[in-house]
Amino acid sequence: MVLDPGERKRQLPAKAPVAWNPIRQNLEENEDWCRDLVEHSHDLLCIHDLDGRFLSVNPVPARLLGYSVEEVLRTPMRDFIDPQFHDQFEAYLREVKSAGVARGMLAVRTRSGERRIWEYHNTLRTEGIEKPMVRGIAHDVTDRVRAEKALRTSEQRLRLAQEVARMGTFERNLQTGESNWSPEMEALYGLAPGKFPRTVEAFLELVHAEDRPLVARLLEQSLQDSTVEGEWRVVWPDGTVHWIAGRWRIFKDETGSPVRALGMDFDITTRKQTEAALRESEERFRVALKHSPITVFCQDRELRYTWVYNPTLSRPASDMLGKDLCEFWGPKEGGAIAEVRRRVLESRVGVRQEVQVTDAGRKHYFDTTIEPAFDSAGAVIGLTGASMDVTALRETSEALREAKRKLTEEKLYLEQEINTELGYGEIIGRSRSLQAVMENVATVAGTDATVLLLGETGTGKELVARAIHRLSQRADKSFIKMNCAAIPSGLLESELFGNEKGAFTGAVSRKIGRLELADKGTLFLDEIGEISLELQPKLLRVLQDSEFERLGGIQTLKVDFRLIAATNRELVDQVREKEFRSDLYYRLNVFPIRVPPLRERREDIPLLVQHFVQKFARRMNKPITSIPEKTMNALQAWEWPGNIRELENFIERSVILTHGSVLVVQLGEMRSIAHDEECSDETLRGVEREHILSALRESRGKIGGLKGAAERLGLKRTTLQSKLKQLGIDPRPPEQ
Repeated sequence: MVLDPGERKRQLPAKAPVAWNPIRQNLEENEDWCRDLVEHSHDLLCIHDLDGRFLSVNPVPARLLGYSVEEVLRTPMRDFIDPQFHDQFEAYLREVKSAGVARGMLAVRTRSGERRIWEYHNTLRTEGIEKPMVRGIAHDVTDRVRAEKALRTSEQRLRLAQEVARMGTFERNLQTGESNWSPEMEALYGLAPGKFPRTVEAFLELVHAEDRPLVARLLEQSLQDSTVEGEWRVVWPDGTVHWIAGRWRIFKDETGSPVRALGMDFDITTRKQTEAALRESEERFRVALKHSPITVFCQDRELRYTWVYNPTLSRPASDMLGKDLCEFWGPKEGGAIAEVRRRVLESRVGVRQEVQVTDAGRKHYFDTTIEPAFDSAGAVIGLTGASMDVTALRETSEALREAKRKLTEEKLYLEQEINTELGYGEIIGRSRSLQAVMENVATVAGTDATVLLLGETGTGKELVARAIHRLSQRADKSFIKMNCAAIPSGLLESELFGNEKGAFTGAVSRKIGRLELADKGTLFLDEIGEISLELQPKLLRVLQDSEFERLGGIQTLKVDFRLIAATNRELVDQVREKEFRSDLYYRLNVFPIRVPPLRERREDIPLLVQHFVQKFARRMNKPITSIPEKTMNALQAWEWPGNIRELENFIERSVILTHGSVLVVQLGEMRSIAHDEECSDETLRGVEREHILSALRESRGKIGGLKGAAERLGLKRTTLQSKLKQLGIDPRPPEQ
């Protein structure tokens, strides 16, 4: 139903003419007046049912949204709501149905796609009508929301500016004594919030005893001159001394009485410390110059020495007088120096150069400054210069550079040796397959490229991810991890992106997601193949644009993080089966690293066993000092389908059962498992054996290399050798 007065009159039944009634006329005029208000109101006035369909609506807001009234009445209310607010709209319908009244804000989309914020206050009407209806009024508050957001941003910028500039502000009512100190002002004086003194006397107690008379005079002077400024020291509660630069102004009323003081203080401690350090440096320089071997000289336009002070060379200064550079230093060294100094004569601009000369058979290096000398008419008549012997400094610098180079090479060598022997951090092993992984880690760690870790469960993919983080430029930032398989799919989006208060049932407060926590750091998503198809586009957007919104939020947040993902699934197969988005897969597969299973790095098993035995023996306070060779051989021969995690749990169980100094391992348990698997998989074992024998026959017993059996079977040579041992196959061809 449209609130159209003409239509309403046409629907009324015709009545017989009646006599003129002034009361009736007034009522009709009031009704027309109210109808005009409704018709031309910019607020949305409507009636809708409990299913969210309009029954009536005034025309002006409909036109503002870009629709006709008829289109609005034909369209469900949900279609006008911004998709991010659909859950809130459903919550609104439930609230108004149960409570009879609802108020709040929703975002709507105009026909042109513009997003507008509407504030509503709706009530449920049930009396005297056949079906319950909701009478509502909504007001466009987009401009107000934007203004409030701009105000908050401005306040944040002001606060940030104060923090960066180390500046605080204050205001004091001189008639009532009430004061308002900014938090930054209290921080400048080392005080906790709300602890700034309320009286001038208490404030002076914060000032350094030597500077209190100065500050007291400034306070008295401000009552006369209105504006004053000065610098003084303050003593923090912890005893440290800080410098403050203050400026304030006194405002007076029409009678000339002071009524208010406004001011600001700056922390200039760093500047004062820098000035003091500069003065100390200048003083040290003057003392050093007094005792330093500096040569000072003058030369004419022909570059002959006319005056020399030379405390460093073996020959006296008198030998230099009257001689040019080539005569004194020789044609090679003197010629090189003369070329630079002739340019100074021509350009009339001073230069600084390092001069190399030979004195008494030893090379000397001088840091020399040359300036042109002018007569009273401004003509160049020669040069003046000063040289400092920097030979020892140069030799020391070269020695240090050489030592640094050697130390760098030694450091790289030692790091390589350590990583080869013990791995990165908790990554233990020295097998070739693990070394290849660590080489890839070292290669990609210094970049911000996305890394995809592939491998079976229990191979240590998280440890590899942590190694990449520790070697990256983000090592001093957070390493945030999330196991996508351990979180229910309904909560995964909230855990990753965060949520606003009220975004869904149970969201009683704002929650910061893992993405925000990983800002400037590294985000590790384990079992990324478990992410639902609905969530994958949102993750892709973050990887492409580095921005996202919290669940139920309207603010776009920027984030800077490095992503490392891991999975034990074949993502390519998931892409083929339409269970994983191909565009997200390509975003993740920038730098894939395959973490080998334990059966492909059997030479690492002794190191891992030793590590786990020491770890659990120390934790359980057991003196286990040796591991039988038979035990170690059995552990190396086992397939370990659960990889390192299974090995660690097995060793922990063995340490618990050990009561002496020799590790006791339940080998019968392993044989029992092996026997069960052998019995249950007898047919498959036979097929596998025949398949391997066929490949060996085709390769004439050759296992590795080009066209070897390993290549034909798509296996690594070490893996094939292990299977040959398990199946009891002799790879050597029978004698003819």
